[in-house]
Amino acid sequence: MKKNKYIGYLLILPTYILFALFFLIPLLYSFKLTFYEWNGFSPTMEFVGLQNYMMLFQSQDFINALKNTVVYAGSTVILAVFISLVLSVVVQDGIKGYQTIKGIYFLPHIVSLVAVGVVWSWVFLPNSSGLLNAIIGVFGLESQKWLADPNLAMGSLVIIGVWKSIGYNMVIFIAGLLSIPESLYEAAKIDGATKLQSFTKITVPMLKPTMFFVMVSATIYSLFQVFDIVNVTTGGGPVGSTEMLVTYLYKVGFEQFQIGYASAIAFVLFIMTALITVIQKKFIEER
Repeated sequence: MKKNKYIGYLLILPTYILFALFFLIPLLYSFKLTFYEWNGFSPTMEFVGLQNYMMLFQSQDFINALKNTVVYAGSTVILAVFISLVLSVVVQDGIKGYQTIKGIYFLPHIVSLVAVGVVWSWVFLPNSSGLLNAIIGVFGLESQKWLADPNLAMGSLVIIGVWKSIGYNMVIFIAGLLSIPESLYEAAKIDGATKLQSFTKITVPMLKPTMFFVMVSATIYSLFQVFDIVNVTTGGGPVGSTEMLVTYLYKVGFEQFQIGYASAIAFVLFIMTALITVIQKKFIEER
């Protein structure tokens, strides 16, 4: 019995070694770098204590990137989760060929983010050759600059983020919907419950674990995977209106070579993600 116990530890040992080599050690080393000033090439590093963290909150560029990240992530997660949930219920509720529809919705999730950025750049072209301007032109509306307008650029990115996320969220929600016993809906129907009452009293409570998973994964996705889309479509502009923490981190770390400062930004992003996850868990549990 004791021998079998050690064999179990031996079997999972490679996974722990890989976890330590490619996640834990780089994470700890990155945390160490937040207390140093280093350009990434010099053999020596200067210890500066908490200076990198203090510089963060004195930098208008960082504050702007933080604000943009919160607006983008908040808008994308709320819209993507709500639309995905509604579409999942509609599609799963007796529509013919829903497997095909589910596959069509899932396609954007497997498309490269760079390709997504290129396609949507064409959709949002600021002249009449852009698809969206051509559509609104049919209704007599003036062409908009979309990605080149500071007031419209963030909204345009949110549309791309929501479109990209809906398919994946729908697959998870539909799996959750299929796990709800049909007998609950039949009992509610016998008691005279409407479809809306069945949705709010049965579907939503039974989907809490699924909803939590979708919200956490959507938040992490919107915080970290936005880099490619921003880099291809706006580059953080115009006038910093779409600069996100991940793009700001890249510019500071790999264009200005302030590795310690960039590491401090990464840790703020890490803590932010953890806090949002805890808040979402509390919110779902209370609901």
